[in-house]
Amino acid sequence: MLTNEPRELPAAARVAVEQFPTVFGADEGQVEGLSALGVAWAPGRVNLIGEHTDYNEGFVLPLAVDRVTAFAGRARGDGRVRLWSQQFQELAEIELEGLPGTFAAQASRLPTWARYVLAVLSELKAAGLDLRGFNAVLHGDVPLGGGMSSSAALEVATAWAAALFSGGRFAIGEAMAASTALSPLEVARLCQRAEHLASGVRCGILDQAASCLGRPGQALLLDCRSLDVRYLPFESERVALVVADTHVRRELAASAYNERRQQCEEAARLLADMMRAEEEGEPGGKAARPAIDSLRDVTPELFARYAARLPEVLRKRAGYVVAENERVLEVARLLERGAVEAIGPYLWQTHAGLRDQYEVSCAELDALVEIARRVKGVLGARMMGGGFGGCTINLVRSEAVEELRSAIMEEYPRQTGRPASVEVCRAAGGPGALYWPV
Repeated sequence: MLTNEPRELPAAARVAVEQFPTVFGADEGQVEGLSALGVAWAPGRVNLIGEHTDYNEGFVLPLAVDRVTAFAGRARGDGRVRLWSQQFQELAEIELEGLPGTFAAQASRLPTWARYVLAVLSELKAAGLDLRGFNAVLHGDVPLGGGMSSSAALEVATAWAAALFSGGRFAIGEAMAASTALSPLEVARLCQRAEHLASGVRCGILDQAASCLGRPGQALLLDCRSLDVRYLPFESERVALVVADTHVRRELAASAYNERRQQCEEAARLLADMMRAEEEGEPGGKAARPAIDSLRDVTPELFARYAARLPEVLRKRAGYVVAENERVLEVARLLERGAVEAIGPYLWQTHAGLRDQYEVSCAELDALVEIARRVKGVLGARMMGGGFGGCTINLVRSEAVEELRSAIMEEYPRQTGRPASVEVCRAAGGPGALYWPV
């Protein structure tokens, strides 16, 4: 969304606006008649349920949160992008000319955070879009490496910033007339490709879609095969979403994330082979049964029939995914009825599956979940994100939030030797872009 009407900026965007004149000078990039700064931002996300189901073409149920990554800046007259990261206190420069062909050479000399920006700009150029250079300050308050998808927030904010600074050469959505317009879902797909390029992680579309499509007070049920979206109410004064950070940072590319995806693909292939062999052996030839293209196509009944014939590791991985898809759909039905408090047991179940079947938890995540379990008024808790560190998500009665915070702040450092942090999040809107008077 692009608007010239002033509105309240997210906190991280305000920091970026305030820092721009310090970093680049008050008049840097200013053109006659336009002293305002261009500001673009995109949110992080929490995923209520549906972990590691996106790349199995299954179902996810995320919501965008009130934590964002933001750009504040002005267009340049050339093809250079100059960025200052307020969080990392680093300057990075990107040349638009030559992209995507120069991606590898430029990435090799950039800090990690800037590679994600480069990857999005490279994908936009590969899509044939006409970009302009810009100077911008970049800042965010999405926890880095904490499972709230700071990388997707950065990618989506980059796309919105590039559209804003393009001078109408292209747009996102229907907010302005432009020669080329991308839908938010097209941006999500483009940013997913950028994530693959920048990180080497074969992620699904969950994170980028949640950032692009968020709405205040609503969760979104996303079918990761068809990309159909259904919005569900998620707003209640009776409960709160609490995110607790382990302060264990993980690199997904080195953490067996890609291995889990390969194992799921192998399990789906073996199950398809088993079903095909059985059909061919039936009298009268093949029976009419749905094909198995991914674990999305495996029902609990079908899995129970063939599970014992899978290798143990693949049986555990597939068993988790099949059960998790069922949990997502049941939670969606509860939210449709407004039964937010009833979804808690499914969070406990998901954590057990991620810990024991998918094997992506860690001691610190398990500690946070067990601390939460002992607090009266916590309805459910689980690890969130790719695993091996990051955050937990907790569904908590509103009157129990401070008791949970106190328990975590006291017990978690004692058990793990690590610091603790706790934040209350709410379902928030998606990306935004506007000109802000300075």
